[in-house]
Amino acid sequence: MTKLRDEFLIELPLEDVSWACRSAISSIGWNIKSVEPHRIVPKVGVGLTRNPSKIEVLLSEEGETHTTVTLNGSIGGIGPLQKGHLNGEMNRLRNAIEVAAHNAGPAPG
Repeated sequence: MTKLRDEFLIELPLEDVSWACRSAISSIGWNIKSVEPHRIVPKVGVGLTRNPSKIEVLLSEEGETHTTVTLNGSIGGIGPLQKGHLNGEMNRLRNAIEVAAHNAGPAPG
């Protein structure tokens, strides 16, 4: 089994980041398998194109205004194809989360 991890900081409170993550998952066409206060598990892929990747989103507060987002991904099998596929799905999700968080952030000015 191939496992990857990605971690990044978003300058928003945990609740706002949780909503941004759910919005991001929806925006890329995935459903949500489970939602907890500090953990979101999407169903990666859609319908018949669902793939064997599993990604969990963990959220941890860093003070009142920052949240660390950790993506833990895994996929059955080992090798460059599986790793590349999982990495691509995780990058897609990270980008969608960052865009949703940016859009949810306070208006400039």
